[in-house]
Amino acid sequence: MIAMSTKPGRMAIGATAALALFGGLSGCGTQESPATATPTAASTTPHARATSKPSPAATALITIKSFIFTVPASVAPGSKVTVKNLDGENHTLTSTAPGAFGVQADAGGSATFTAPTKPGSYAFMCTFHSTMTGKLVVR
Repeated sequence: MIAMSTKPGRMAIGATAALALFGGLSGCGTQESPATATPTAASTTPHARATSKPSPAATALITIKSFIFTVPASVAPGSKVTVKNLDGENHTLTSTAPGAFGVQADAGGSATFTAPTKPGSYAFMCTFHSTMTGKLVVR
């Protein structure tokens, strides 16, 4: 059993309740969420892959690794989208529809933008590396 504090003003819970609250234990103390899970399906573009649809409350994650965008299958309208750049080069994620969205994620860094509020399919590219393309589906 996990020992919890019983000082005034604090709640004590047992191990079973703690596991239920925190979703169990894993080897490293972390678990992947559906929004950050390993990609399972390829999109129609050769430089982007899709994952399962995140819940509307989740923050979507797009990763860049080896000059390839990994994109969720879809994001909720107006949701926050984080772009994590795992490359040693700076990249942008810029919509080909003027003004829809655009951010720069420096080497090893990240950037966040707000997805369009209108559902649809939004093509994007890296303005530094024109062969890097992808599609953000908002629904």
